[in-house]
Amino acid sequence: MIISKFNKFLFFFVFATIIYSFILQHFFNLLPCRLCLYQRYLWIILLLPLSFSIISFKKYKNLIHISILLLLLFISLISLYHSAIELGYINNVISCSQPLGLDANSIDELSNIIKATKNNDCAFPKFTILHLTLSNFSFIFSSIFLILSLNLYRKSLFK
Repeated sequence: MIISKFNKFLFFFVFATIIYSFILQHFFNLLPCRLCLYQRYLWIILLLPLSFSIISFKKYKNLIHISILLLLLFISLISLYHSAIELGYINNVISCSQPLGLDANSIDELSNIIKATKNNDCAFPKFTILHLTLSNFSFIFSSIFLILSLNLYRKSLFK
């Protein structure tokens, strides 16, 4: 019973998180970097096993729980990596910037291209709440949900 309520809460939280990220992107023009997109894709993929858990496929309960745990683990790891880059603790090994296709024939054309280019580098957060970036929040929430999920699912997984 408590697992079912937890999965429903997690589903609505994940759904709200995804909607919030799209609102920030499309209404406030906060373009995500590549690592942000990876995190978003994993949050979206997480909706699938959560949906199945709500529909209550009891036959595949362990598989659903394992997939939820793995996705939360991957989200936590990517958001921790992203947060460490933003804080300057590590250098990024994944290129966050999008290819520009620079075809400038003069300094003026190159200057115009540079001025028109939006910053999508992972090392520079574009938005903070209470001095925490969105990747920090992603790490905090995914880690909390991972720990709670491990605690709730352990009885069914490790019989």
